[in-house]
Amino acid sequence: MNCEVQHLEKNKRYRILIINGEQYILDMERSFWKTIFPFFNWILPSTVFKVEDSSVVERLKEPNKEKVGGSWVMSLAGIGYFLGILLAPLMGYFEVPMSPLVNAMLLMLAITLVAILYMSMSHRRKKKLETIVDLDKLSRCELWIRPSSKKQVFKLLAAFLWFVVFNGLFFMVYIESGNIMVLFGVSFFFLSTYYHLVLRWKKATQLLDLKV
Repeated sequence: MNCEVQHLEKNKRYRILIINGEQYILDMERSFWKTIFPFFNWILPSTVFKVEDSSVVERLKEPNKEKVGGSWVMSLAGIGYFLGILLAPLMGYFEVPMSPLVNAMLLMLAITLVAILYMSMSHRRKKKLETIVDLDKLSRCELWIRPSSKKQVFKLLAAFLWFVVFNGLFFMVYIESGNIMVLFGVSFFFLSTYYHLVLRWKKATQLLDLKV
């Protein structure tokens, strides 16, 4: 099957698929579980939306006129690193005597807030697309996504394991220490590493074989 994958300008949630001369929109964050576990995209079918009007696709691919000053994640990383250096001598003052159970509950709350932040970003991307086209009004079909090579599977698996192990270590450090600054650092690290994990998977889709 002849398939071409195209990106949308400033909207990482969607892809334009040109399959045998017909145009489709793939929503890469439509499924909650597939977003958390990217491997499900290779096990379960994905829904695509057929676009009959070529002008809609052209509008979706038009460059965004908004000024963007680089990746917000990288900006936050730089700010977080700078603040970490400044606050390092004061770390002892942020230690609050609480039980590990309370620390674990606060950690779950922080992770929940990070998840809400990510979902709000995804929802904003959806609203941006809906200013041009309403996917619910388009005809839909399912297709299967397969990795193009074992190397792609290994890279994504390694990135996912790295994400789980390092975040797990940081979680345990906070639960044991109870340091509020560590909690802020853990929350930021979780968001940034998850964001880059999802980006890694989305970039890998350029190399996939799509089968209806």
